[in-house]
Amino acid sequence: MEWIAETLRVFGFINRVHLVRKFCLSVPQASADLNRFMKRNPGAMLYDKTQKMYVVDESWRRTRELCS
Repeated sequence: MEWIAETLRVFGFINRVHLVRKFCLSVPQASADLNRFMKRNPGAMLYDKTQKMYVVDESWRRTRELCS
């Protein structure tokens, strides 16, 4: 979960492929991890259907930068 948060903070987006490649996960497991992150961090990211990726909510990102 921390890696997802850091990736969002640094790059501003994430998708399943990032998790699959980084951690050698299956696509369903990557989806489950992203869903778990969203439940634990409501409002942190939104799914952009055109780009097919999760995009960070800028207010969440600023909050994370202040805490770092």
